[in-house]
Amino acid sequence: MGSVMKRVGAGGLLALLAALPVWAQQTDSERADLARYRQYAEAPVDRVPYFQVNGFQYLAPDTVAIWFGVNKLYLLTVQTPCINLAFTNGIGLTSKNNVLYRDFDFVTFDHQRCKILKIVPVDELKMKQDEAKARKASAPASSG
Repeated sequence: MGSVMKRVGAGGLLALLAALPVWAQQTDSERADLARYRQYAEAPVDRVPYFQVNGFQYLAPDTVAIWFGVNKLYLLTVQTPCINLAFTNGIGLTSKNNVLYRDFDFVTFDHQRCKILKIVPVDELKMKQDEAKARKASAPASSG
């Protein structure tokens, strides 16, 4: 019985060690950005029309933020493993007629395809407005 417990404990330890590189791929800044975006997240959608990708940001091993225009921010959850997503300089999207579909399209990079499992719009305009209000409220009153 003792050897069974040792094997289970060793198996759990190996699983934890295997997951460490994934955790190491997320910085404190990325965690903070993901938490901030999630505060303004809306209900997930099945598809989103877009004209072009204006930018992207790695946030977690299974999450990227993507901009399709001014104040058109979406969180894409991708199927893992999505190896080295944290280190890519650019991504592409599979899509038909400039519409991105959940469970059908992929984030592509470095000869990889990571299936998009979830598309979550973020109210970026509201987020920016709230941040501007917070900055204004915390700014010292000017004397003059």
